[in-house]
Amino acid sequence: MRRLTYILLLALTLCAACTQQRAVKVALLADLHISPRNYNDTIMQRVVEDINSQNFDLVIVAGDITNIGSNDELRCAYNHLKNIRHPQLVTHGNHETTWSESGGKDFERYWGHNGCATATAGEYLFVAYPAGPYIKMADGTIEDGNRLGWIEKQLQKAGKRRIISVCHYPLNEDLTNRVEIVALMKRYGVSASLCGHYHEPRLMNFDSLPGIMGRSLMLPTESSRNYGYTVLTLQNDSIYVAEKLLGAPAVPKYAICQCNDSYVNTLPCDPQPEAIDKGNFAAEQILTDNAAIYTAAQVEDGVLYYANSAGEVKAYNIDTKEFIWLHKFDDPIYSTPVLHKDLIIVATLSQGIVALDKRCGEVVWQNLDGNTYIGNGVVESDYLYIGTLGKMFKIDCKSGKSEWCSNFGTAHPQGRATIAEGKIIFGAWDCHLYCLDCNDGKELWRWGNGSQNRLLSPGHVIPRVAKGRVMIVAPDRYMTNIDLATGRQIWRIKSRRVRESTGLSSDGNTFYAKTMDGEMVAVPMAADSYTESWCCDVGWGYDHSFCPLTAVQEHIYMANRRGKIAAVDKNGRVVSVGKFANSAANDLRVDKDGNIWVSFIEGTIWRLNSIKQ
Repeated sequence: MRRLTYILLLALTLCAACTQQRAVKVALLADLHISPRNYNDTIMQRVVEDINSQNFDLVIVAGDITNIGSNDELRCAYNHLKNIRHPQLVTHGNHETTWSESGGKDFERYWGHNGCATATAGEYLFVAYPAGPYIKMADGTIEDGNRLGWIEKQLQKAGKRRIISVCHYPLNEDLTNRVEIVALMKRYGVSASLCGHYHEPRLMNFDSLPGIMGRSLMLPTESSRNYGYTVLTLQNDSIYVAEKLLGAPAVPKYAICQCNDSYVNTLPCDPQPEAIDKGNFAAEQILTDNAAIYTAAQVEDGVLYYANSAGEVKAYNIDTKEFIWLHKFDDPIYSTPVLHKDLIIVATLSQGIVALDKRCGEVVWQNLDGNTYIGNGVVESDYLYIGTLGKMFKIDCKSGKSEWCSNFGTAHPQGRATIAEGKIIFGAWDCHLYCLDCNDGKELWRWGNGSQNRLLSPGHVIPRVAKGRVMIVAPDRYMTNIDLATGRQIWRIKSRRVRESTGLSSDGNTFYAKTMDGEMVAVPMAADSYTESWCCDVGWGYDHSFCPLTAVQEHIYMANRRGKIAAVDKNGRVVSVGKFANSAANDLRVDKDGNIWVSFIEGTIWRLNSIKQ
């Protein structure tokens, strides 16, 4: 019935030409997932030829252009897309931002913008914007401040043009601030929002705003693969959606009215986010920043230090509730600044490593080494150990000079490394875990997970080391126990859906991991085979956030992708679950008084003082 309605409406539209607006025809590409020499790369030449053979007013590429957002993949995708002869509007998706080797700089180099762009066609203004997540696994977020402000400025400039939103993410609960962005769209009368992400063509309801999800380049069928894209025809008050397979005519899917479509309103809509609820925690929100935060919040001597997506490193007096100083860098800061003596050491995307005076924020030294830093560093005995693309550095904290550089592999070590027994242990996005000698950077051993899929790497895990063992989990869902001295794998198991979050008891006896099912698992570090001390379900269900687990005295704390924190006692009993934000926590850091400091991606910072028993 829906397809018949589409055909009848399209026929009426095309037959009443003189009194109607000119039809605008758009090709919508999403989820191309191009890597050099993969099949999607091979098929793209046919896709480009197919698009060039038709009269499109605009070609929209709605994110997930690549698999991991590497420079090689972006270059490969760009070389295909530049051959399209129609005007283009391109934004990126989570596969360009979550694993980006350049912190998004390579995408800017090819397309000339950071994912925010506009295009006009006929009577329409198309406004495209990214939603991340940036550098770490989390839900999407339309960053407050710069990005939301930019979007509103474009909507204000639309004039009499109809407006179409373009974002890789659907404007549903997969976005931490979807309520704010949908309200903004509706305030300016946006006609519909185009998206990708789920790969299947779909009509969606974003609080009565029509959502049109384009199909991915490749969709598997029972017997084969099919390749294609989505075609939109916009005219008067209607949008007609069709599916175009390569070598076949477009097949109508559905038609919607741009103004309060009755069918869209009958589709399910995601509920409002849960309200803040501190549970049994004694907690206080300390501040709300004007930008997103991707670094840990750290406290020393009554001063709170953190960095944000505006490239600002800040020092905040907790008692007076005033900022002491602010130092501005050119790009977002994704690497947590390291506190060491009188310094706060900041690793950046394009300005090297910079040491600031903790008292005033002035530059003490700068190491302009030309590298891009997105991962976290660790200080041991006056030296900073920090990695970048295929390299690990040992840097003198007093002078900023490199003591050594180890060319270990081909990818970023994103998670914080662990120092133990004169060794530095870290994972990278090349499917390997590495162990180097702290004195000279010599490789002592490397362990591989046996996969060729870089997305399954232990690249963002903190290795936990105790009792002569190294324990990790990774996106391949395996937990692995490795001998520290030799790198020999002792055991490896895929019994629970672990991912990236690890923790360690204060005595080093117990390893903790978070599962993707909202569980905390406790495992003896020294066991010669996989043994669970206990497994505790905290009740929040599916989760993929990266935030490490933190053990403080009698409790272990873990966080999820939607702003919740759970406290579990050492016997596996849930003590409290509280909700503090709508976005993921970056890290849980403990001050000298045992308070837990938590920064959330949406820009809030909380202090958890204790648990009320």
